[in-house]
Parts: sequence; structure tokens; C-alpha cells
Amino acid sequence: MANPFQLSVVIPNLNRASSLVRAVLSVRDDSPDAEIIVVDDCSDADLSAEYACLQDIGVRVFRQEVRRRGGAARNRGVRHASGTHVSFLDSDDVWMPGRHDRIRRFYGVPGTERTVLVSGALLHVNGEIRKPHQPLWRPGSALVDYVYRDMGRVQTSMMTLPIEIARACPWDETLRVNQDTDLAMRLDRLGIGFHIDSEPGIIKEESICPGRLTTGTETADLSHAWYRRESADWSPAARSGYHLQDRVWRLADSGRRREAFAALARSLCPPVSLRETLRRALCMTVRPQLYERLRESYRARVQVPRAVDAVQKAAGETWRVLDARAHSFCAVAQSGFGQRGQEPASAAVEAA
Repeated sequence: MANPFQLSVVIPNLNRASSLVRAVLSVRDDSPDAEIIVVDDCSDADLSAEYACLQDIGVRVFRQEVRRRGGAARNRGVRHASGTHVSFLDSDDVWMPGRHDRIRRFYGVPGTERTVLVSGALLHVNGEIRKPHQPLWRPGSALVDYVYRDMGRVQTSMMTLPIEIARACPWDETLRVNQDTDLAMRLDRLGIGFHIDSEPGIIKEESICPGRLTTGTETADLSHAWYRRESADWSPAARSGYHLQDRVWRLADSGRRREAFAALARSLCPPVSLRETLRRALCMTVRPQLYERLRESYRARVQVPRAVDAVQKAAGETWRVLDARAHSFCAVAQSGFGQRGQEPASAAVEAA
């Protein structure tokens, strides 16, 4: 007899306090019975107060003794998970109400034992909730074609899978970038199925932030090295899509504009989306911040109504409320931690 459904949620963290608490609270609100595991990747910041308070509400917290990046943190969380299924959530993203029930219903259907559930996503961009295009899965399509040719999203915080599969096919701990696509491609090659959920299950943080781990000057080269290693059997359209969706913006963010425009030209052989190609060309020409201002100015001038539906409005309110609660949680944690009499840095984490 199969074990009853139990969900574990693994959240890696590095130096984040308020956004981590926001992520945890979003899961706890929707999934009071879910096991939440936070793995600290050897943060420089002392988060002992926040971690102690998170443990008080039932969160399991582990700390890496040396920094080993997100893949290793997720693998450690999977090793300690006691659930039948595991979801991953980045520490700056938000879990949306209703996701737990959709996951449980999906895996209650016979035949889903070897399937990855990919939840839909909304985007949080500089205070605005946006709804990205998520294409339909083409029957028989390879995962890499769906991600790069069709421009589909299969990202870390969107994935849920049976725990046995997560343990049999761990995250590549050597990768700093492209970790989610790499894992999904390996699962696809092993014959693991994918189901794309049309309902948003997360709000993904995609605000412009120079300090994000995926935007360092060397990540363009790290990503391209991964691409050269993996792309021998990719379709021509998937290779074009990689350059359009990955290489162009990494080079542009690194200040390597000439190489970025060369990558944009490469993405036309063959073209996968002329509209996206033009958008990225304009964004690189005028720089992202000015592009956003021009975009808003154009909308106001021609009176283009912003397409915001009820789901986006509710998501925006969810984000704002969680953000306020997280700041309050951290303030209380900091003010009360001195009375606990605990040692800093590692007192509030479980033993390895």
C-alpha cells in the first residue's frame, strides 16, 4: 500500500532574512501540514534570530559549513525530507494559495508516479505583478525544445516531483547557473514525464537587482560552457532559443554589449520569436531601466490599458501582505533574540 501523500518544501537560502520569511509564511499559510526545510548555504549574515523563530513555527533549518551553492543545498534538503513528494522554492519567491491542493490532487491520479508537475507562475517585477506567456506542451516535444524553442518556463520554484525521483536524479552541484534547466533535461532523458499546470502556483521575483547570483560578470561564460557541453543533440531552434533567452541577457548584464548583439544575431539562425528578438534589441539599445520607463510612457500616451486580471490583483495583495508580515516577523525576531540566551550563527539549526 502506498504511503499517504505528504509534501516537503525545500528552500535554499543565502543571506536573505525578510524575503526568506516571506517565502516560508506563504507556504505555511497554504500548507500547514507541509514539511518546510530551509538549507542555509553558509550565509555571511547572522540569521540566528530569524532561524530560531522559524524553528519555533515548525520549520527545519540546516546550515552548510562551507558555501556549496543552491544545487547542493537542495540536495541536502531532499536527503532530510520525510515527505512522499518534494517541491522546491527559491527564498525570494512566493508560494500562492491553492498550490498544495492542486499538487495533492495531481499526484492522486494513477499514472503520475513518474511525472514532474510544473506549476504556473506569475512574475513580480519592481512592484508589478505580470503574467508571462506559458506555451502549451507539444506532444512528443523534448524538454529542451519546450524551454528554448517554445520559450516555456520550467524553473526551480515551479517544480514538484516524487521524492524517490529527486533522490535518484539530484541537482548538479558543480553548476552555478542553468541548474533548473539541467535537472529538467536529465529527468526528460531518463523518461520522466512533465505536466505543465496552467494555474499559477508561485510568484517569481524578477525585479532588476544587480546583486542577484545569476547576474555576475562570469555567469555568461559559465552558462555558455554548460551550453557547449549539453547542446550536441539539441535542435537548431533550441540552440537559437538558448542564445535569445539566455546568452543575450547575460552578456548584456555583464556589460559585454557587442557580444550580446552578436548573440542576438545568432538567435536568428533559425528565428524562434521575432517579437522577442526586437524587444531585446530595443532593451539593450536603451538599457533596461530606460526601456521600462519608455514602455510605461508609451502605454500612458496611447492609453493602452494594463491587462491586470483578478488573479494578478489577488497575487499583488498577497505579496504586499506577506512582505509586511515578514518584516514584522524579522523585527520581532531581532528584538527578542537576545532574551533567548542562544549562541549566534549556528545555534538555531539542526545537527547534520
